[in-house]
Amino acid sequence: MSLDARIADGDGDMGWMTPFNELGCDFGYAEFYAGIDALVMGRASYDFVAAQPEWPYPGKKSYVVTSRPLDRKTGEIEPVSADFSALRNRLAADDDHTVWVMGGGQTQRGALDADMLDELQLFIMPIILGSGPLVFSDGLPTNATLTDHKIWPGGIAQLTYTF
Repeated sequence: MSLDARIADGDGDMGWMTPFNELGCDFGYAEFYAGIDALVMGRASYDFVAAQPEWPYPGKKSYVVTSRPLDRKTGEIEPVSADFSALRNRLAADDDHTVWVMGGGQTQRGALDADMLDELQLFIMPIILGSGPLVFSDGLPTNATLTDHKIWPGGIAQLTYTF
């Protein structure tokens, strides 16, 4: 996210992250990705990654929170309703214990409110966008405890919180 907690600019574009992606560092992504069982993403995030030439999450079950049909038909990608409490129970029943909740403010807020988040890793890019969707949509206050931090190349701060 940006310094002002934006995940995209005012036009919904994420191109502002390109210079940070070109720093020649994976920011711990390979290790993180190897440790997850599944992903939960909102519809806008799904549409963005589904437009890539190849599905970037092979071998991982992806639950897409949506009310519309999905265009990509594979056993790895499953549409689910926005009932995050039911989704939390479903993930536990499917033995998906380490789940990456990615996506926009509504998805993050839904997961937070349903007590799905044990840990939150924020990567803060040194840029202020001024407008655009926030990392969390509005909701009730939630306390978190800072458990780790790291500074990466390019001045990117990684903050790890637990709930």
